[in-house]
Amino acid sequence: MANYLITGGAGFIGSHIARRLLDDGRHQVVIIDNVTTGREENIPQGARFINVDISRPEGIQMIPNEKFDGILHLAAQSSGEISHDNPSHDLTTNALGTLLLLEWCRENNAGHFIYASSMAIYGLTDEVPVREEQQLDPYSFYGISKQAAEQYVRHYASLGLDTTILRMFNVYGPGQNLGNMKQGMVSIYLAYIARGESIEVKGSLDRFRDYVYIDDVVDAWIACLQNPDCFGNVYNLGSGDKTLVKELLPQLIAAWGNDPEVYPIEELEGTPGDQFGIYPDITNLRRDANWEPRVSLTEGLSRMATWAKNNTS
Repeated sequence: MANYLITGGAGFIGSHIARRLLDDGRHQVVIIDNVTTGREENIPQGARFINVDISRPEGIQMIPNEKFDGILHLAAQSSGEISHDNPSHDLTTNALGTLLLLEWCRENNAGHFIYASSMAIYGLTDEVPVREEQQLDPYSFYGISKQAAEQYVRHYASLGLDTTILRMFNVYGPGQNLGNMKQGMVSIYLAYIARGESIEVKGSLDRFRDYVYIDDVVDAWIACLQNPDCFGNVYNLGSGDKTLVKELLPQLIAAWGNDPEVYPIEELEGTPGDQFGIYPDITNLRRDANWEPRVSLTEGLSRMATWAKNNTS
């Protein structure tokens, strides 16, 4: 039975990956999370949970002294907007936390290390769809911290650690925190709709993104975890589709059951470090992981709206 360590496993993406591994019946899962943004109720039954901050040396020492076949590192401060409020905390959480964990992996002969990176490392690029090999020029403190962490991952790969880096785009789906109004475009907009409020859009309606459904993201993580062809590589993880904000909103409003023609939308000033438009080329991940995104945006929004209706008051 394989044994996996998931950092950030109380969060949206990490908890979904943990649940999939446990549902398979062939895996053991240890979750590490300081629950500053994650929630203990997200932790699936059967997982061992340790409440600790791995960006502190004393936190790293709390990792169980056992053999892990894979380390799935998702613990992070993941909001570009919040990163501008406290850049040093962002750096400590995202870069130092990754460095300390990598060193622990090297010292303990850990298995495959998969790092959750971000589209933010590309910055304000006009070269779209973005490809993994193009120049990185992060525009936010968050993007800078994620790029620094990537460099640490690459260095430890050169020291012999099996690694994979997944640059995730806008992940959405059931279980996303509708109370966090500074992270997750789909969840933020849906939160306004669920409360019957005007949707506040920070930035131009002509901005564009790639929105990838949570189940497709979990599929990709599992495919990379179990596929040696993915070792040592960096991949974009998204749907591969370009969607403007003004195209997303009518679909989301309709998914809730409202009329997109009359629902109020306010276009406000953008947030610091925000990228205007970005979406990925996912050719390499498709090829190496034998993976394909399966859930369309329309279907994914419908599933998320149904979940939200059943889980909000």
